[in-house]
Amino acid sequence: MNPTVIYLVGMGRSGSTLTDILLDAHSGIQGLGGVRRLAHYARKQPCPCGAPSFRECAFWSRVEANLRADGGRTLETVDVHARDPDRFAEENTALFRAAAAAGGTPFVTDNSKSAGRLARLLAVPDLDVIPVFVHRDPRGRAQSIRKRKGQRYVPTFAYTWRSLRAWRLLGNYPHIAVEYEALAADPQGQLERLMARLGLEAEPEQLAWAEQVHHNIGAADVLNKTEGSTIRPDDAWQEALPGYMQGIINAIAWPGRVANAARHRRWGI
Repeated sequence: MNPTVIYLVGMGRSGSTLTDILLDAHSGIQGLGGVRRLAHYARKQPCPCGAPSFRECAFWSRVEANLRADGGRTLETVDVHARDPDRFAEENTALFRAAAAAGGTPFVTDNSKSAGRLARLLAVPDLDVIPVFVHRDPRGRAQSIRKRKGQRYVPTFAYTWRSLRAWRLLGNYPHIAVEYEALAADPQGQLERLMARLGLEAEPEQLAWAEQVHHNIGAADVLNKTEGSTIRPDDAWQEALPGYMQGIINAIAWPGRVANAARHRRWGI
């Protein structure tokens, strides 16, 4: 039996990795992180659990053993990007099935963020996919990227484009919308609402997420920079960004903000 896939869609620096880690801390959910980057991480990166490589990680080695038994695939050769729709369905279903069996859970996550990948997964008839759209104030996202890459306004054009693309894909499709600011301000309340929408009960271990072992692809950056499990709102942008810059960012992001506000009124937790 295939697992249910909780697919996190949105954009980087918006809280999707934190949400993925919180979900992974639940006993019924196996977080996989950004599945579309699996081959790269399997070749070159250590696992967030502390194992020096994915093959030396107990969880991912079980996933690979399951993949080998189901078609002779490996972590590097399972083709999650296959262009042919039938092969795409077969390869991704095999991976999700192998991961769910390795974790002993009925749910897995995919934090690939891409709306295009989500559209393809929604078209797979044998997969039950629950989209979770994670979004953030564009000024906070812009400041986060500005600190890392020095960019100011280019990320905001991407914010609008990707918000509108997700709206076009999911506008009337049942999904869940999570706002980073609300999650950071009230982690317990927002997490309880999110889990209820997934048909599960929140567990205390989820709020102690930093103390759990995680194997999520791409989660090491968040886990390594965190001391303890306390979640605090990242609102440094309010002082770091000059007023004129905030105004320009808001203007560029206006179509995306409107789409996200409409989404949140209908699908938000």
